[in-house]
Amino acid sequence: MERIEAFTEYGRILQDTDDWLSYGYRRNHPEREEVLPSVTKPETETEPEAEIAVPAVVTPDATPGGEAPRAITPAESPAASSSTLEQIGLEISGCTGCNLYLTRQNTVPGIGRSGAEIMIVTPPPSGSAGFESGPLPLYEYEYLEKWLRALGLDPLLDTFITPAVKCRTPGGRPPNPGESDACSSFLRRQYKEVKPRAILALGAAACGALTGNPADFPSLVGKEWTWGSVPALVLWTPAEVLASPGRLRAPVWESLQRLKAAW
Repeated sequence: MERIEAFTEYGRILQDTDDWLSYGYRRNHPEREEVLPSVTKPETETEPEAEIAVPAVVTPDATPGGEAPRAITPAESPAASSSTLEQIGLEISGCTGCNLYLTRQNTVPGIGRSGAEIMIVTPPPSGSAGFESGPLPLYEYEYLEKWLRALGLDPLLDTFITPAVKCRTPGGRPPNPGESDACSSFLRRQYKEVKPRAILALGAAACGALTGNPADFPSLVGKEWTWGSVPALVLWTPAEVLASPGRLRAPVWESLQRLKAAW
């Protein structure tokens, strides 16, 4: 009996060997008296891959699981604690608070000195030939000088002149609210550093820089009011006065005299 079992087992081994060599796996054989556990064709078994924690990549434009970080405005910058006009000018040159930085060639922080008698806010710089780095085109600046000298002021020593928006706008268009807001903190800091005795705003854009709304210009032009703690005056730009001297020259002169008397 033992020999029969031995031959039977030997036959199974030969049959299994033939299966592996011919098919690569052991087939089921129902004719066998004893059914052995079948071995199916082996498949490549892969263990479930463990999840690999991929660290979040933090870029200046995105924060993990949230919105893009809010751009840091000049007023929130740690360097904003400096109050010197030179430092403010450096910050303005590196400002990216609005899209004007994408097209600008240079910035115009202003001209003048701390302790000036009057701070003059102008429209955004136009960059006309001959006065590329100044707040006003040369012909407007020369006309403004006449106003100042008529009031007994030295244009170089007694004034600080700065544009409401420190970069040129495309095509010389009026600045939009976002562009004005981006420069508003610079204007306030310049005011605190200069400590002027009066403020003169020229044109609607400059008026809007002081009040927050350029539409205030018609109701404020030539009127007496205060900005902060000093007397303020809104007037037409020198270009507008030169374009309509018969209508505007007299009211401009009268308003300037009232402003001078107020401080």
